[in-house]
Amino acid sequence: MNIAIIGAGITGLSTALELSKAGNQVTIYEASPVPGGLGTYIKVQDNYIERYYHHFFRSDVHVIDLIRQLGIGDKLKFYPSKTSVFYKGHTYPFSSPVDLLKFSPLPFLDRLRLGISLAQLKYLPMDMQKLDKVSAKDWLISHAGQKAYDIIWKPLLVGKFAKYADAVPAAWLRDRISDRSFDLVYLDGGSQTLFNALIKDLDKRGVAIHLETPVSQIESKKNEVTVTVGGKNYSYDKCLITTVSPIATKLLKNKLKPELANLLNSQDQLGAVCLLLELSQPIQKQYWVNICQENEPVLVMVEHTNLIDKKNYGGRSLVYLANYIHRDNPRFKESDEVVINTYTSILKKLNPKFNSSWITKATVSRVPRAQTIFGLNSFSNRPPVRLLHNVFLANIDQMYPHDRNFNLGVELSKRVSRIMIQK
Repeated sequence: MNIAIIGAGITGLSTALELSKAGNQVTIYEASPVPGGLGTYIKVQDNYIERYYHHFFRSDVHVIDLIRQLGIGDKLKFYPSKTSVFYKGHTYPFSSPVDLLKFSPLPFLDRLRLGISLAQLKYLPMDMQKLDKVSAKDWLISHAGQKAYDIIWKPLLVGKFAKYADAVPAAWLRDRISDRSFDLVYLDGGSQTLFNALIKDLDKRGVAIHLETPVSQIESKKNEVTVTVGGKNYSYDKCLITTVSPIATKLLKNKLKPELANLLNSQDQLGAVCLLLELSQPIQKQYWVNICQENEPVLVMVEHTNLIDKKNYGGRSLVYLANYIHRDNPRFKESDEVVINTYTSILKKLNPKFNSSWITKATVSRVPRAQTIFGLNSFSNRPPVRLLHNVFLANIDQMYPHDRNFNLGVELSKRVSRIMIQK
């Protein structure tokens, strides 16, 4: 078959690999000048790093398997990570059960309740259908206690989902916790290493990748799919769309059944604004710092060079500061200068010695749709893979109850490719 794929993120590229391995001819159209989607990267000295902080977990078996298949498994490295919580002006280590028991802002019995609830979420079998119908907020208050919710969970949920935080299902939280591992996995060279190897393999298989080539329309016909690019029509046997669901409906010239169209258009996503700082000095010693303090401009600080040695980046310390903001929020459109000044205000609290003169370079990256907003009963609201008899969908809206990541993109590519090649 001759198949078109819209989008050159991890899902689109890995689906192209699966389809081409099965003997199909594949063409990819990508509106951006670079492949990678949310995994795009920039150069720092003689190395590369993601625009948006990224790592793998040991449980990310699908993407790890893909990396090994591509012959770059030797570049996978495992690292112990240091996580902490910033609360009321203090940074508290939060990487182990011992750290939890020492977390003084919570009374001792509340620390025990919090630890037991985390163990439940990570290790015990749970009825996901029931968790889909109860909010993470209600589950956490019931199992971990009001104090643990107010101090730890509420700031993180609000930072992740903004005004939608109260309706996020406990099923999402459960898989968010259970997917995590105590040590982290990172590729030498970051996502650039993965995408370079993937694109090289696709090129050998004859897959055509057209960058800076936005698709304006897709029309499903009885025996073909017409893809319109630059005013010209190209015919394919099947088409896969990897954009978020509302954009997929805009691309389709065909009128979908009202129920399906409403389902796709009901999907909404938060955007992300991420600042990557190249510093002359480190901020602190933790890799991941959850900002559990109200009215702060960021959800998290990730000091990448506390995981990967800064010698890989010319001796510079690399720090991410990030938050999720809806694309309609005026803050999403603030200038780079405003973002830098606003976000870096947290650094003086994390390290009183911090000075703006430490900043060698600052890169602000924005993406309008980065995190699907999940509400109660999200299992029944997941978009289907097949939209029409020859048009298919694979995107972040379908990854619930997991959080979107590279691993889920690769897993989804395997599932959708099997469905696409069925007669």
